Amino acid sequence: MKGTWLRICGFMGGLLFLLAGCGERTADAAMDAYEQLLSGDLSLLNEGDLSAWALDSWMDILLASGELEYACLDLDGDGVDELLLQRIGDPGSYNGVFHYDGGQIRCWQSDGMEASCRDYPLRDGTMVRQYDFNGMRSYTLFRYRTDGSQETAASLFAREERIPEDSPEPCPYYQVNGEEVGASDFRTQFDSLITQQLLEPSAWTCAQH
Repeated sequence: MKGTWLRICGFMGGLLFLLAGCGERTADAAMDAYEQLLSGDLSLLNEGDLSAWALDSWMDILLASGELEYACLDLDGDGVDELLLQRIGDPGSYNGVFHYDGGQIRCWQSDGMEASCRDYPLRDGTMVRQYDFNGMRSYTLFRYRTDGSQETAASLFAREERIPEDSPEPCPYYQVNGEEVGASDFRTQFDSLITQQLLEPSAWTCAQH
């Protein structure tokens, strides 16, 4: 019985070692693929994503102009980093997320059109989608799943200005996860969930090739 248990332990240890090695190889392959993309080579991008997100028409131009910065962060919890791109200091002008999947790169997000809406990361891999419109601000915190779909984790909403001025909507007005709260509670939650968790500026590197 003792010998059997030792054999089982040895088998499990070997399996875990192999899985760790596979994970490291996948992580290394992902970084190599991202470096290729950052060099301006779009050949590893999924063909469907190239057309769906219109990446082939302008990505290389943005990269060549040195207008983008990048960071790598595990957004879906699989142990392999995703590549985040944004216009330097201005994710409202452009933000994108790219995922390595079996030898190719999938695009999960690419937005260079809607300046009032922008996605940006927190340190733990949670994303924030901020939308500003007519004196209102909404923040949706979400996590990516491994298939690129999104799972909402929290939401915040603030109305601090009436546009138009004769709007009947209550102002100021605040919500956290759909529940009305006071201004002080909103700011406390906002600081705890977002401000104090923002990815440091030093985590971003200028993308040039």
